[in-house]
Formats: sequence, C-alpha cells, structure tokens
Amino acid sequence: MEKFFNIEEQRQWNDKNMWDVDGHEWSIPFESSDKLWNDYIYDYVKEFRGKKVLEIAPGFGRMTQYLSILASQLVVVDLNQTCIDETRRKLGNHVLAYFVNDGKSLSDIRTSSQDLVFSFDSFVHMHGNVIEEYVKEINRVLVPGGYGFIHHSWLYGGQEESFKNIAGRSNMTPERFKELVEENGMEIVSQKEFQFPTVTDCISFFRKK
Repeated sequence: MEKFFNIEEQRQWNDKNMWDVDGHEWSIPFESSDKLWNDYIYDYVKEFRGKKVLEIAPGFGRMTQYLSILASQLVVVDLNQTCIDETRRKLGNHVLAYFVNDGKSLSDIRTSSQDLVFSFDSFVHMHGNVIEEYVKEINRVLVPGGYGFIHHSWLYGGQEESFKNIAGRSNMTPERFKELVEENGMEIVSQKEFQFPTVTDCISFFRKK
C-alpha cells in the first residue's frame, strides 16, 4: 500500500491569503518575532554563528531574517513557490540559495554539507511519514557532529488530516521523534516543551554522531 503523505495539505501555504502579516501573527503570543527569537530560540543556535545553515520550510522568512545574520552560508528549502518568492524578496542575496522541493526530500543539498538544519513552526503540520523522510535527509546533509533544531507537534490520537486538529497540528510525540532520530544514527541532545496559548509543542535538538 502506498504511503499517504500530507504534502497536498501543506500546499495551502502557497496561498498569500494564508499570511496576514508575513507569519508574524504567530509570534503575537511571544509579543514579537524579535522576542521569540531572542528568548526562545537564540540560545540553541548561537554556537552556529559563522557556520553553514539549512532552513526547511521558512514560510515568509519570519526566522530566516535572523538566521541570515547568524550563518556564514544560509540555504532555504520550501515546498511552496510563494514562500520561496516572498523570502527571496525580503532577503535577496543574504541567503545563499533558495530551493523548491517535493515536501519531503532535500535533493538539492549536498551530502555532509550543513552544520545546522533548522525548522520552526512548519514540522508541526507534517505527517509522521513526511517527518521520517526529512529526518533521513537531515542525517544525510549534516556534517559529522552537525545538529538539528526541529520544532514539531506533541499530539496523540488526532485526526489524520492535520488541519482538522487544533492549530493544524499533526500526530507526533517527543518519543516518536526520538525514535526517528535514533533510527537514523543520530542522538537527541534535548527535547523541551514549547508552549503556545492553545497547544503544547516540542523542540527537539539533536546531533549527528
């Protein structure tokens, strides 16, 4: 039986009407995107200043703007052309390369080329089998000793269609994400609860051995 990937479900982000204020509306619980980055994300990634960073599913570049300052070389990959176009419009040559992918692979990224793979507020909507494919690819593109920062959902027993669940969350748990990381020869460094007003998510920080 062919796997069902919820990639078509993710194509709704190609519609500009989904973006009220470039994604910054989802930073409101943290007061602003600046505060979200500074208070909740920066400590994870500050050691990657001057390193090579890949961002998966940047949306309209809400976190990309900060990563572009941090990284020596930043590459972004997104399923949706609109998201790539808007991120490029804002950041231009501050990003080394922009790629549209198939929603589950990183075929344009060279093996063992990235120090950090980062994604915030996107994996929360992806099916477990999509995440599984991405974790395999993250392992491939990371340098030995490289790290992954993935913000994902923490939802047991939701509906199959992610956007029928609260805040569009997919079924994923810290335990399952840890299994996927370890099945691909990597190790979890930390998994921490990440709280929105209506949902609890998880940030998994992991390392390629």
